[in-house]
Formats: sequence, structure tokens, C-alpha cells
Amino acid sequence: MGISSKFKPNGKCSHGGAADLTGLEIPWGGISKDERRPDNEALHNTAITLATTASLQLLDDIRGAAGDNDFLRLMGVARSSVLAFVIDTTGSMSDDIAEAERMVNQIIDSTQGTQDEPSLYILVPFNDPEFGPLIRTTDPNVMKAEVDKLTAHGGGDPPEMCLSGLQLALTGAPASSHIYVFTDVAAKDISLKDTIVALIRSTKSTVSFFITDGGASRRRRRRSVDMFDIYRDLALVSGGQAIRVSKANLPQATGIIADSSTSALVTVLQRARNPGKPETFSFQLDESLTNITIYITGNTVAFTLKNPAGVTQTETEASGKLGTVQKVGNLYRIRLASNKQTGLWEINMNSNQPYTLKITGQSTIAFIYDFVESFGGPHPGYAPISGRPESGVPVILLVSVLGRKGPASVKVSNVVLVTVSEVIGGTLEDVGNGDFLVTVTKVPAGEFVVLVNGTDLVSTTLFQRQSTTQMSVSSVTIRAVVDRTMEPGKAFTL
Repeated sequence: MGISSKFKPNGKCSHGGAADLTGLEIPWGGISKDERRPDNEALHNTAITLATTASLQLLDDIRGAAGDNDFLRLMGVARSSVLAFVIDTTGSMSDDIAEAERMVNQIIDSTQGTQDEPSLYILVPFNDPEFGPLIRTTDPNVMKAEVDKLTAHGGGDPPEMCLSGLQLALTGAPASSHIYVFTDVAAKDISLKDTIVALIRSTKSTVSFFITDGGASRRRRRRSVDMFDIYRDLALVSGGQAIRVSKANLPQATGIIADSSTSALVTVLQRARNPGKPETFSFQLDESLTNITIYITGNTVAFTLKNPAGVTQTETEASGKLGTVQKVGNLYRIRLASNKQTGLWEINMNSNQPYTLKITGQSTIAFIYDFVESFGGPHPGYAPISGRPESGVPVILLVSVLGRKGPASVKVSNVVLVTVSEVIGGTLEDVGNGDFLVTVTKVPAGEFVVLVNGTDLVSTTLFQRQSTTQMSVSSVTIRAVVDRTMEPGKAFTL
């Protein structure tokens, strides 16, 4: 591209366009793939096709040389789940460390060589006042060895650096990871709470806490009760669980780690109420869903589950017509029977105490989304927003939906933003290949999740999928202007 000179080296073609003086020299014109112009209209589509084919060929060559797993890592895509543990190593945690080690070994041994084998392992120990280091490996034997090295030691009456360890895990783990925190007391570094929330929202990772009782002094347990709300709030923002259980019963609760350490995990519905109130929630189960599990956390909760045929089961029935109910600590874990009915289900919650409800399953009908903004120029398009969307203006989401036989095997009916008190729809525009632009003119002022409804064309059953991370808009937007280029080996200040 030359705007002040017609010179171009031998063998080079020009970018082209009215402003490019080099296009007046042989070879005349310019490349045809970037933008449609009167002088290249006949060749523009052909050039796009050739460029796309060449790019695909290059990527396929890299994949053939590196292998599937390394190729997916190069592209920033995890082949399956990431197993990440943040573990308190103070003196009262020996039982918890032993249970974490048991779970790590069980998951590694049961998934090795299968499609559910984690693609990455992460471990962050924390104590007082130290935390870390972050251990990150793709080798399951290294993860086993590192967890085996953990020992319970030290730790006085002050609480530990739990949120510092969690921050380290969130910054070191890929996006959309599942992170499990084991501790038995409150966090000393509560000033990091807002930072943790921001990291959860930007990475869309899920954080679950296992808080055990019985190993701390009475004073520490009282402080831990006061601080449980912080762990619960962080779990809620991320779509995870805050599970309170005795050390003796911890092994019964950690089954949810195995549940989520699997491929094709999707969330059908997630809701929370604080304070609790009697309420009925409806959710759609489609034919593609398997291993459907319902999680309920709360201290005093009663519920009735009802399938489309009207068959019911309550929390008092450990083994009923709809599935099995397991209670440990403040957690109910309901596994639906494999012969579940498709259609509209209901669960009636009855509690005046805070509670959470989450319904998950395995399915290849899933979606991902980004908040985006449009840009102009010769190659207009949409770019993801870094951080939260701006308040007071319409919000645009780019939603990508995957079906059992590709994007063409699902039909999306609507994409809505769901808060505690309202459901807000947006204008849906199908841009092809399973991608949809959703424009929401009235964005909720509070926290919301994204809910997608549609039809699985393979089975003609209705489906619903929900994002787990609670999002919100921001009244402050910061843009950094960079007036120079980063170069290897040279200091760069922003």
C-alpha cells in the first residue's frame, strides 16, 4: 500500500484501491480478497475462496504434524475438561487433602485414554501467609505426584490466603475451567473478592467450594460461619456450588467433581434465591441429554420434582420413580433415571432460607457467547468486548450454537437475558453457520445469565441451555490508547 509513492518491489502485488498509488505500476490493480471494488468485482469471490482454502490447508498441515491434542491446545481449545484444585494445606486439613488426592487419582484412572480425560491439570496450594506455586501440567502422573506431596502443616488462628490461591488459579487456567477449592476456615484476603468476581466473569470459569467443619477451633468455626457468605457469593457468580459438609462426610460430596469432569457438560437451568421463597421452576429436557443431575444447596429446603407425565418425587424419597436423591451437608444431588421423559419438567422449591438450583447434563447441543461491538473500515465486522458491556446502550451478543449434527441440526427460537425477577428478549439475526447476532436494547441493571431456547431437529424435541456465569453491565469504560508498537526485548509501558 503506497499513499505517497508508486514504488513497489519486484514480484510484489499491491493492496489496491483508490488510495494505493502502487496499483498504477505493473502488475496493475491489487489483491482481490480483502474488499469488493469495481475493478475486482469479477474476481473477489474467487479470491476469498482460494484464500480460505489455503488457510484451511495450512491448519490441516499443522494438525497432521502436531497431532490432534497439541493442535487443539495451539488453537486455544480444550479437548475436554480442565481439572483444577485450590487446596488449603494448614494443619487441620489432612482429611481434606487425602480426599482431594483420592478424587484426583479416581478421575485420572477412570478417564485416562477416554474422551473424558482432562486436557490439563492445575494445582494451587495455599496456607498462611504463603500461597502457590501454581502447578500446571498435561501429564496426569505429574498431577498425581504433586497432590501426593501435599501435607497439612502450620496455620495459626488467623484464616488463610484462600482468595489469593483462587486468583492464581483463575489467571493460570484456560477460560471456562472448573476450579474446586478445599478449605475449612474463612479467607483472610477478602479484599480480593471484587477482583475474583471480575476474573470469573472474564474467564467464564466455574468455582465450587468444599467447606468442611470439624477441624478448626470454635473461634475459627464461628468466623468461618460468618465468611461462608463470601464463598457462596463467589460460587453463585460463577455458576458453581458452595458445599458445607463435615470432614467425615466429605467423600459423599465430592462426587460432583467427577460429574463436571466430563466432556460435553451443559447447564440446562440455574437459579438462586436469597432470601428463599416458595417457587416453581420449569425446565425443558430434550432427547440428546444424558446423565442429568440436579444440585440443590440450602440449609432448609423441601422440593417436589414432576415429570411431563405428572409423576412426582420429593426430597424424602431417596430412590423414587424419577431418580435417586442423595443428601450430604447442605447439598442435595438428584440423579435422574436413564429412562427420563423428554418435555417440560417442573421442580417446586419450598424454603425461606437462601438456596441454589442447578440442572446439568451431557449433550453436544451447546452454545458459547461473547459481547461484541461493531467496527467499520474496509473490513467491517464485530470484535469481542474485553470486560463487561457498557450500561445505557444496546448490547450485542454473538452466540454460536452447536447441534448434534452441526449447526444446521438445531433451530434457535430465542436468546434471552434472565435475572432474578425478569426475562428480557433480544432481536435475533441468523448470520449463518450456527452464529447469531442478538441485540438487546434494554439490558438488566442487575446480574443476569444468557438462556437459549430452540429445537433439536434430529429428534424434534425442544431444548434449553443456560450460561453459568452471572454477568452485568458497567457504568465505566476504560480504553487505553497505544501509540507505539511492542518489540521483542524492548521495554513497553502502557
